[in-house]
Amino acid sequence: MNKREEQRIRTHEEILVKSENLFREIGYEKTTIQRIADSCGLSKGALYHHFTSKEEVLEEICRNHYRQLKEIFLPIAEDPEKNMHEKLQTVMGIARESRMNRAAAEFQKGSDSSQPNPDNILMEQIMGHYSEELYRRVFSRLFEQGRKEGLCDFEGDPEILAVFIHHLDNGMSRQLNAVLSGPLHQQDSVMKIRNIIRGFSFALSRLTGIPVATLDRLILTEKYLTQMEQILQERETLQE
Repeated sequence: MNKREEQRIRTHEEILVKSENLFREIGYEKTTIQRIADSCGLSKGALYHHFTSKEEVLEEICRNHYRQLKEIFLPIAEDPEKNMHEKLQTVMGIARESRMNRAAAEFQKGSDSSQPNPDNILMEQIMGHYSEELYRRVFSRLFEQGRKEGLCDFEGDPEILAVFIHHLDNGMSRQLNAVLSGPLHQQDSVMKIRNIIRGFSFALSRLTGIPVATLDRLILTEKYLTQMEQILQERETLQE
């Protein structure tokens, strides 16, 4: 590999890192190609040699996170020494710490939930696509094993169940984003967040046949609540 190619790769990676930082700091909607170019010390023309749009940037960011998580999760899902509950708790522990766990909420920063924006609709579609692929590849295996072990109970194809759960998770994320991007009133917003996440746990319990108390422990519900409340506090601090 010659120096020119090495520089091209470094610039490409820098664009991805700087773009993701901007999406988190000011939101996907408010991040422009010009702002990405400025953050990298590039002209728009130079940036267009790497990406034709910020949607293409987001696509690669999501694809890279998907690949990384898949490489981590698949060996866990295929581990013959652990039962389904142990694997699910391990996977969720990693997922709760991953950058993509908070990304949907953070990328919505600064958006107006009362005015649907094409940018954010496209963002949700891109992120949702890779999230669904992860559910298909990883969670279907866990639920198939769990049914054989008698640790969960559901009818039909485990891959279809995984897709149903992905859509349930996506619906929860939409509701949480609406709260986080809407008018913030600490006590009321915290209660809404708790009700949304608790509702998700109840519905997931019904889908999988896993008791709610067990499920909350396995998917680290309290940790997720804490993370969402922290994002809420950060938003309130920014508005002060």
